[in-house]
Amino acid sequence: MTRPPPYRVAIIASHPIQHFVPFYRAVANEPGVDLHVFYMSDFSVRGYFDPLMKTRISWEMDLLSGYQQTFLPEAKNIHNSKPSKLNNPSVGKELASFQPDAVIAYGYNNPTQWRALYWCWRNSVPLLMISDSELIHWRSSLRKAAKARLLPLLYRLYSAFLSTGDNNEAYLSAYGVPAEKMFRCPFTIDEGVYIGARKNRDALRRAFRARHAIDPNDFVMLTVGKLTPGKRPMDALQATKLLTEGAKSDARRIILVIAGDGALRDAAQEYIDSNNLPVRMLGFVNVDQLPAVYCGSDVLLHLSEVDAHPLALSEAACIGLPLIVSNKVGAIGTADIARPGENALVIPCGDVHAIATAARRLHEDVRLLSVMSESSIQIYSGLDMRKSVEGVVQALDYCIGGAVVSAPQQASLP
Repeated sequence: MTRPPPYRVAIIASHPIQHFVPFYRAVANEPGVDLHVFYMSDFSVRGYFDPLMKTRISWEMDLLSGYQQTFLPEAKNIHNSKPSKLNNPSVGKELASFQPDAVIAYGYNNPTQWRALYWCWRNSVPLLMISDSELIHWRSSLRKAAKARLLPLLYRLYSAFLSTGDNNEAYLSAYGVPAEKMFRCPFTIDEGVYIGARKNRDALRRAFRARHAIDPNDFVMLTVGKLTPGKRPMDALQATKLLTEGAKSDARRIILVIAGDGALRDAAQEYIDSNNLPVRMLGFVNVDQLPAVYCGSDVLLHLSEVDAHPLALSEAACIGLPLIVSNKVGAIGTADIARPGENALVIPCGDVHAIATAARRLHEDVRLLSVMSESSIQIYSGLDMRKSVEGVVQALDYCIGGAVVSAPQQASLP
């Protein structure tokens, strides 16, 4: 006998994450869902030092109100999100106390998720997975062989999959997950804040540019993220050098804005100084200030060599920025946030000349810039919070309510 909603749903998460908390609030507000989030650690609430960003981080947003949550008893003794550290033996007891109709877990890369999987299997409770894994980045032959043998067996233990994009669905399909068990649930941003910023974009743009000595007519390229080798910030700097060297004397100035910090900060600053580049290094930008940075920019560069589904693309698209994206980024696809030829120009990873060429197109073609900007807003509106919550509800209906739900359309990969 199937159970009608409201469904009691537990989410097992590592720690309160600034991008996902608004999603939990939205699911909690859904009439058919009684949600409770169980956290393995509270380090993000206490504040922490990010070794890759080389910055102490305390998020300037409310991470705990608007939804029910419990920090597992071990949480105060877990100080980061390294998989080996996320081991909460109490998770089974807490789930038994809550008595969920379904459990949602983020992947399977830590002991607590395995404990939750075992509890669900033992108690015949549907387990749903959220992940952003893709087939794009390099893996060793041994790793591929192990995955090919083991993942189809593991994935049979999950009742449904909340897929985050085209490449994630291709990954799941490659390891035997049928389309009818996938429900599109795009990773979310703090949507209300970003839509509010978009409505006030002109004022925020003027204020940001005045603060950083950027003229109203300048063409501003933006990168957001850690300054680490994998994010390839030096590619953006080298492309900026090419663009400034080849700029026409009467053309509007090209500026690169870098929002982020990390191990390459000193090398980046040295390159900027030695080449006299028009770059604004902002350092770490907290969540309350980041929307204004997007509003002050014209295009987002995201040039990573490994990046499954970066939320900077969703943030930029929500504001209305076109995207210049490395082909190693997993958010590219005909039904994903970065759509080649619509709102995104896709370049080969590491090809500095291709980056400069793509940026020059948008710099010189004002109409193309405007069209791609509008496309970003439209594309985001189809992959917004409403779509994410809808995916969760459809998956729960499928697992618990016995509903027959249409599977997501399998989009072709670029």
